[in-house]
Amino acid sequence: MDRQDGVGMSGYKPRTEIEDEELLITMKKRILASYKWQKDVVIPFARELEISSEELEEILMKRLDMSSLEAINPRFESSKLRCMKERIHADLRLCWLCDVMNILTEEESETIQNKIAYEVLNEDKPYDIAIEEGRKDLLEDLMR
Repeated sequence: MDRQDGVGMSGYKPRTEIEDEELLITMKKRILASYKWQKDVVIPFARELEISSEELEEILMKRLDMSSLEAINPRFESSKLRCMKERIHADLRLCWLCDVMNILTEEESETIQNKIAYEVLNEDKPYDIAIEEGRKDLLEDLMR
């Protein structure tokens, strides 16, 4: 027989919708507060968007469910190389050299992007220095 407080003999009491929502918020906050999340996602993107870390965390909590939050950091890690290569491609105007003028092959473009991305992501070379060195190497290759 159930007691007056709604708790059965087993001591189990179903959570209310409000309690479930509070638990979800707490779980999301724990994920976002982790060192890896702060270092890889929250701080860099907040800086990029010119907002506080807290504001970005609020946006992520509102827009992402738990499974999306849990999946972002691995996706973020795997997208670093792709995003870096797209940035290099744009900054060196490789689309013009490859697609428009056809003076650089796709393979040559890919090699340049991979070299610079490796230096930035794996050797911690500052992007500005790596892109300038890459630009010089590209010019030398084009002049041959």
